[in-house]
Amino acid sequence: MPRPFRYLAAALVLGGALALGGCGVKGPLEPPPNSPMAQPGPDGKVPKDTGPVKPDRPFILDGLL
Repeated sequence: MPRPFRYLAAALVLGGALALGGCGVKGPLEPPPNSPMAQPGPDGKVPKDTGPVKPDRPFILDGLL
C-alpha cells in the first residue's frame, strides 16, 4: 500500500474516532431555556426533573468519551 494512502487511512480513522468520541453527553437532558422547568418557582428554586430514570447500560464506544 503506497504511503499517501496509509496517511489518508490513518487520518480517516483518527477523524472518525474523534467525531464519535465527541457525540453525546452522559446525564439528563437539559430543558429548553423558556420552559417552565427552567423558571424558578415561587420559592426561588428551580424544580427538579422527575422524568423516568434509565439504568446505566455501558456502550462499547464509551471509552472514547
